[in-house]
Amino acid sequence: MTENRNSPTKLIAADLGIGWQTGLDLTIEMSPIAASANMKRNWNGRAKNLATAEFMLYGFRISSGEGEQLPPALSSLWPGHIFSLVASNEVMVVIPTGSSTAVFPRNIYSARGLTFDSHAVAGSFSGKTFTLPAPATEPVRVYARLQYEVIVWEPWRETYREAQAQTSWQLYVEELGGI
Repeated sequence: MTENRNSPTKLIAADLGIGWQTGLDLTIEMSPIAASANMKRNWNGRAKNLATAEFMLYGFRISSGEGEQLPPALSSLWPGHIFSLVASNEVMVVIPTGSSTAVFPRNIYSARGLTFDSHAVAGSFSGKTFTLPAPATEPVRVYARLQYEVIVWEPWRETYREAQAQTSWQLYVEELGGI
């Protein structure tokens, strides 16, 4: 996956066709899907999540912002459509002192390491793993943009304001999942 250099957003999703005058001020909401929580209590009242790891998936609501003039290619994105996505947001994992790796839940698209004082820390990544060249001498925060395979879960919405020549739109997708 490569970024579209004409796009005003960091979101990467070729199927959306985001480019000039599209994606000017996107909001991306990320949350675990509802099926990731199967909460039950035992006879003593202790809570436990009975959902299996296969359901530890994310959902994304992508919404346009102010000044959007052209919509993305929503007309071909019916529920059930599958595509690849690199969200704009970063997910963070901490490498504790003495360790040298951070493992993320999905493959890494880009990553950076920072100390708690926000000093850059060198590292490399491959697949789901970010690796420091030596064990950390202090905790390191690793921020990464991840790659997701998603499926359109709900019908999209688009509104066009004719007088302002502006459009607004919203799309909800969930990770495809599967073994």
